[in-house]
Amino acid sequence: MHKRVSQAVTVIMIMAMLIMGCASEASNIGLAKDKERSAVDTGFSVTAVGSYDSADTAVVMSVDMDNSSVTFMNMDTGKQYTLYYNGTTYVTDKHDGPMTVSQLKAGDVVDVNFLKGKRQIASIQLAPDAWVYDNVENYDLGGINKTASIGASTYSLPENVVVLSGGRRTEIMDVVAQDVVTISGVDHKIYSINVEKGHGYLRLKNDQALIGGWIEVGSSVIREITEDMLLVVPEGSYQVLLSNDGISCTKEVVIERDKEVVLDVGDVEIARDKTGRILFSVTPQDAVVTVDGKQIDTEKAVELPYGIHQVHLEAEGYDSLTKYIQVGSENASISFTLEKSKEEEDASDTISQNSIENQSANTDTTADNASTISENTITASSGNKVYIDAPKNVEVYLDSNYVGIAPVSFKKSVGSHTITLRKSGYKTKSYTIYLYNDGEDITYSFTDLEKESDTVSSNSSSSGSTSTTTSDTADEPTEIEADDTVSGNTRYLFE
Repeated sequence: MHKRVSQAVTVIMIMAMLIMGCASEASNIGLAKDKERSAVDTGFSVTAVGSYDSADTAVVMSVDMDNSSVTFMNMDTGKQYTLYYNGTTYVTDKHDGPMTVSQLKAGDVVDVNFLKGKRQIASIQLAPDAWVYDNVENYDLGGINKTASIGASTYSLPENVVVLSGGRRTEIMDVVAQDVVTISGVDHKIYSINVEKGHGYLRLKNDQALIGGWIEVGSSVIREITEDMLLVVPEGSYQVLLSNDGISCTKEVVIERDKEVVLDVGDVEIARDKTGRILFSVTPQDAVVTVDGKQIDTEKAVELPYGIHQVHLEAEGYDSLTKYIQVGSENASISFTLEKSKEEEDASDTISQNSIENQSANTDTTADNASTISENTITASSGNKVYIDAPKNVEVYLDSNYVGIAPVSFKKSVGSHTITLRKSGYKTKSYTIYLYNDGEDITYSFTDLEKESDTVSSNSSSSGSTSTTTSDTADEPTEIEADDTVSGNTRYLFE
């Protein structure tokens, strides 16, 4: 009896174990099937809005609204890359204010967050750490050890700095002193230079009677008139004043970017022997004053011929001062104040507030505080030369003065200079070169000039007594006849 009970218990235990094992297996099979279902790759993954795996501080090179893309430049590597935006891309200014992609400009320094694999932009912000100087005129991009100056401040200038002009990338040497630029950077490093206002060219025709005199183009350019010169002038509208030994005329011109205007002055009326009486007021009173190199007595009025004159002032304990004035009225008074010498201060950073008060009731007189640099002041190196080898057979101008047909050479002079290349039927091109007193010759080979398009530019004049003519072919620049008007004021021009 006992044996049968033991057998029954054993059978019951075996059956219980079998039942539990089957249930466990069934459970495991269900889990496996669930895992299998969850591991199926549908080819679609959900990305959270604003998520990213890469970040960069970069320069915007271009924005393509048609393809919803933005091209950037990484300043550390010098490499460009393109990313894409969509409706989830978040765009803000440097203060976290809302922006749109269309408001981004080439040259902007931005912080960009993106998904590298998908090349998808999560967010773009105008870099809070970046600085921007708009419409800069007082700059120098040719400092030693790859530096540049903006006003009195110095910045590093990397080799891969982004230089833009007219929406196209260009080179630092394509920027000339007459250009107005916007400069951006981070800390003491320049990231981008964007030419906001470029330059064109002005050439005189039939100017024999004016050679040796002076030309003033607005407040932008003033210099001595030389034979066959080609002036580099910022784009814009200007009144051109020309004078020489009593000869005087004015003209309204419009200078367009990269285009040349020819001013025909062959029919200028001659108004000789006109003079003005100028009374000088100088601080300090014992300053030595010279006009055109000759010392004058400032205690009485000085009679000067109509035209442009150089005034130089010196006094012990003060910085010397050189100014240019234009005499065009019978009576005028001019005041100059010298600044006390400061050994630690660069004289070029000191701006004297000089004024001119016209004493003639019928003549307007204005003071012009333009910071124009005279192109006639050059420090020469000893014996070295600059060679322009290419392109061949083009006219070469150094600081607007004609030097010959390339290949050509000229004396090396320390400082920054503008080289202009010109050939009929091709676009005139200018470059800035920086020459150092290193005791060596230097050779430049520039790229070939670009052929002119078939589009003929036109120019207009607001002067009723002048006419504007456009050449029949694209090979010739715009020609403008001279206005037979005598200049009638006395003005302070520039330092």
